[in-house]
Amino acid sequence: MSSNKNALIRYKTLDKCLKNKYRKYTLEDLIDECSEALFEFEGKESYVSKRTIQLDLQNMRSEKFGYEAPIEVYEKKYYRYSDPEYSIHNISVNESDLKAMNNAVQILKQFKDFSMFKEMNGVIQKLEDSIHSTSQKSIIHLDKNEQLKGLEHIDVLYESVLNKKVLKILYKSFTARESSVYTVHPQLLKEYNNRWFLICLYKQKMYNLALDRMESIEVDEKSSYIDKNLDGDEYFKDIVGVTVAESMVPRNV
Repeated sequence: MSSNKNALIRYKTLDKCLKNKYRKYTLEDLIDECSEALFEFEGKESYVSKRTIQLDLQNMRSEKFGYEAPIEVYEKKYYRYSDPEYSIHNISVNESDLKAMNNAVQILKQFKDFSMFKEMNGVIQKLEDSIHSTSQKSIIHLDKNEQLKGLEHIDVLYESVLNKKVLKILYKSFTARESSVYTVHPQLLKEYNNRWFLICLYKQKMYNLALDRMESIEVDEKSSYIDKNLDGDEYFKDIVGVTVAESMVPRNV
């Protein structure tokens, strides 16, 4: 079972224990309850460590997942919610909000197989659980191909844009006979016509490099990154595609 689903079961179990007004739970009791819940779900013995439950309680207290649970320790050893009406499943939204959230979840689920969205799987599961989402079929279908060549580069390219890293990319353009090394300053990832492109600064000019033409990528730690502060919406507002001709201006047709 995935670690995200594992964590979701633990959070639900802890929530059930912490809002129970008729029993006192020590940390050891919470460990046993979570271990038993996982056993019931998986059908095999699964012991949860003390450290794991302590981290779960810390995460539930924090803003990390939006819970901010009022967990307190009383009599120096028992755990409960200081607010007896609190639950991580309480959501102050109306039926219209729930429907909108459910629709958004169905769209998000279409991206679940992209490696850059793997960490979102647990978030999507939690949303589905919180809004009682049904496993309805998608009404909006997005054009995508998870097996497209070059998608294996998305993670490193995404991280390089996020962390402002210069890259050396071994690249073979469609018209070139041999591959060449491009030292680029990545600015943005762009999907168009079911292909992915890196919009980057190369030799003081903006270029787009197709991910399916990239052969290898290496981070250049010695070079200083140049940030063009590129806004994708503004950059592409007057064109269809990925190539922006800086020498041309829009014309009314």
